[in-house]
Amino acid sequence: MEIQGTTRLIALLGDPVAHSLSPAMHNPAFDHYGLDFAYVPLRVPAEGLKTAMDALRVFNFRGANVTLPHKQAVIPYLDEVTENSRMIGAVNTILNDGGRLIGTTTDPEGFLECYRESGHSFIGQSVAILGNGGSARTIAYSLLMNDRPSQVVLVGRDLRKSQQLASEIADRLDLLGGSSAMPAPEAITLSDYSSVKDEIQVVVNTTPVGMHPNVDASPLDIEDLVAGQVIYDIVYAPERTRLIKDAESRGLQTVGGLGMLVHQGRASFEFWTGIKPDAKMFYEAAREKLARGIGEPRPNPAKSAAGGIGSKGA
Repeated sequence: MEIQGTTRLIALLGDPVAHSLSPAMHNPAFDHYGLDFAYVPLRVPAEGLKTAMDALRVFNFRGANVTLPHKQAVIPYLDEVTENSRMIGAVNTILNDGGRLIGTTTDPEGFLECYRESGHSFIGQSVAILGNGGSARTIAYSLLMNDRPSQVVLVGRDLRKSQQLASEIADRLDLLGGSSAMPAPEAITLSDYSSVKDEIQVVVNTTPVGMHPNVDASPLDIEDLVAGQVIYDIVYAPERTRLIKDAESRGLQTVGGLGMLVHQGRASFEFWTGIKPDAKMFYEAAREKLARGIGEPRPNPAKSAAGGIGSKGA
């Protein structure tokens, strides 16, 4: 990659960003498609977010990705957000269109495409979402607005937070006039999950439990994994988490989180360039970087504790 005076920059805005796999996916793809772009991770503390957004305009950045902890906080600094982002209340991708900053979220597409790519569907399924943070919010909306599961259950240590999220989602669905077609999510505590596990067909882990370096941890006891379930863990480092390994040992079908990262990245790439890059290219770049021991998230314990079981940036 050659950086020139004509090169347009695309930033990753978050705190931390050193672990990100996104530069490894996007920069080779820019080269492959002959685009004069460069992707740079920029650590931005909360108090510097407005300055960072002003800088996107001043320095004529093509756009940005937004990761924790800024996906919600960034919205007031944008000129426009897509309906998808307005519903979910989060932005992970920004396009600079002649000085106007337009925000969207590609996390729903990444989440759903990863699952479909694995040969599965959420339609008509009873789904348990482990966690009640930002990722749980995005995934619950993604399911209810797109794949129409029969049931969505939010499972977290903090019942009040899970109930608040369930109520917020139900209220927004009512505003769309879709409450009759979309089931309102339910909320239970993690300690009560054993009592409903037999009626759950898909389990989605949105927490950081099992993420590097705590690779021996799992959000569920192995006894709570039921025959016939599909286990979808959005953690991608390691690619095969303890939850995934436990599920496989019991003969369950599993879906890992790397595909979500890949497909949300491809959708962001398309938002900036109009080109949908090859998925294989993104997978290979991400796995190569993971194999080198780079890109392993180091969660802030205080931030993790804020999400019930935990919360994770997609």
